[in-house]
Amino acid sequence: MTNTSHYSTELACALHGYRALMVPALDQEHYQDWQNLWAHSIPRASTIRLIASQTADWVKWRNSIIASLISIDEPVVLIAEGFGALAAASVAAEYPGKIIAVFLVDPADPDQFDLRKKLPKKALPMTTKVVLRKENSAERLLKNTALAKQLGADFLSLEEASTNYCSPTDYWPEGIQALKRVVNKVERKAEAITQARTRKVLAYLRAMKQMQIKQLGYQPS
Repeated sequence: MTNTSHYSTELACALHGYRALMVPALDQEHYQDWQNLWAHSIPRASTIRLIASQTADWVKWRNSIIASLISIDEPVVLIAEGFGALAAASVAAEYPGKIIAVFLVDPADPDQFDLRKKLPKKALPMTTKVVLRKENSAERLLKNTALAKQLGADFLSLEEASTNYCSPTDYWPEGIQALKRVVNKVERKAEAITQARTRKVLAYLRAMKQMQIKQLGYQPS
């Protein structure tokens, strides 16, 4: 039996208290999979709302993501799959202040939807990871490796012999660990920035103190 509370705890710990915004794959609402389980297990997680999730309407998908971002008053971790991963990457390039990290699973082939020119041309300005879960061909691996490089993302292949229709109890523990590493990277970057700012403040205070000493004509022995 799957220990649901265990995976819920793992997901909560992986996110370090950050909000999660879930972006599904095409037609995902018709079956249970890891993302649905995550959405119900992650505290305060949200999922974008789409009237026709089976239609690859680029504008509607982007607008749904943007509307969700605007409605959440704090930075989020974008967790997206398939066609939704392409739309999420596009929005992330335009709303860096609203997104703290991007976790893209099994991105769809942009050439299949004629979206190559609509994807970001430069690396995304936040921590990003592209993860492949499905059984992969050499061509698919090559395309997603290239996509990860284009987005400035870390790339990870967790190939599994599975179909699109996963077990309703499949929390994808390997994915949880991959997500945890993404958020840990965000935390390390934030800590490094804080330390750098602290050093600058201390250096400024020391310089001001030296200036005041010189102005008073006092030189310490």
